[in-house]
Amino acid sequence: MQWYLVQMEGDKWLSPSFLAGSIMKTVEEIKQAIEQLLEQELRLHPDCFLVDLSVSPDQDVRVFIDSDRGVSIDQLAQINRALGRAMHENHIFPDDDFSLEVSSPGVDSPLKLYRQYPKNIGRTVVVTLKDHQLREGVLQEVHPDFIVLDVKKSKKEHQILKIPFTDIQFTRVQIRF
Repeated sequence: MQWYLVQMEGDKWLSPSFLAGSIMKTVEEIKQAIEQLLEQELRLHPDCFLVDLSVSPDQDVRVFIDSDRGVSIDQLAQINRALGRAMHENHIFPDDDFSLEVSSPGVDSPLKLYRQYPKNIGRTVVVTLKDHQLREGVLQEVHPDFIVLDVKKSKKEHQILKIPFTDIQFTRVQIRF
């Protein structure tokens, strides 16, 4: 029998078997189950951490992993294989029919977690503040509550800015070639 998850009533997904009395899973329940499985695998890769996880109505699972020193393709492949196997074994989706993509956030992806900031010390970043102002400078320091930027005002003049994380909407690393 072929089963499909269909998005219905907001974040509720259900399979055709629901009509015969089967259980219904929300997107959040599915994500939590995947996160628990992923947490077990990440224990084998202590420098890696989850940045983001999404699940589409088509059962496409996208996992974004980063590392304190940069995540390797080999690490991503190992995590993908182990997570996929665990998702099948635990029947995360009723028919075990899903696609899984495990990758690192792209170079153009914003920094989402505190843990992503320290490895970018010394790089030029653009910080978008919650009031939509932009601040571009070299990331000098990262503290639990704020970051420090060296902002170039002119060829000879620099300004040191202390920006609380509570004021940051998002931060993007600027790649210079």
